[in-house]
Amino acid sequence: MPVYIKEEIVVPLLRRMRLPRTLMIEAGIKIAGERANVAEYEPPQVEGYETWRWGTRFMREEKELRDLGWVLCDRDQVAGIRNAALRIKLVVCTTDKNTGTERRPKNLTEKGAASRRLIAANDTGQARMVFPGEVQKVEEPRDDLWYYCCHIDEQSIALEVSRPDEENAGFITRFSDRIIVAAPGEIPGVRKFKVPEEFADVPKPQVSRKIG
Repeated sequence: MPVYIKEEIVVPLLRRMRLPRTLMIEAGIKIAGERANVAEYEPPQVEGYETWRWGTRFMREEKELRDLGWVLCDRDQVAGIRNAALRIKLVVCTTDKNTGTERRPKNLTEKGAASRRLIAANDTGQARMVFPGEVQKVEEPRDDLWYYCCHIDEQSIALEVSRPDEENAGFITRFSDRIIVAAPGEIPGVRKFKVPEEFADVPKPQVSRKIG
């Protein structure tokens, strides 16, 4: 599992993938800005959904990515963007504190059946057998699935572009390649908005019912 961390390696790799590092960092910062609106007591799934939702939207709206050949893609019931020239599909994914380090990250939200099929398809060691007398169907070349992995907390924002090729019960257990966009500590984390104490206890206005 190669992990590419050094900037002199990461920047050219991302350029070849038509995913400029500066743009990937900007996307992570914008996602974190939206994540800051998630309330403290909301269910854990909300943070994962908001990361995926806003990340997918920002990727699809980004003109620079469109100019580099990336287009909206909902193929195989998995929403993301794809580059036809590179045969790559990129999907936003929320991952744990191992993101951006040499340790393997883990997705925080269980992947559904459609995503699990794409992860399994990334394992090129699995080939379909053709039985005698069976006509082999010629299919359109398959895109490689890559994840834009995001870990966002109050300390920092960690990002990587990585290729999953093994999962168990909806959780990624192996990546064939990992390109570190931002390691923990490189980008400041999320600061949630807090109401100042002098305003917290302001009495609510009385509601009176109109008579007549």
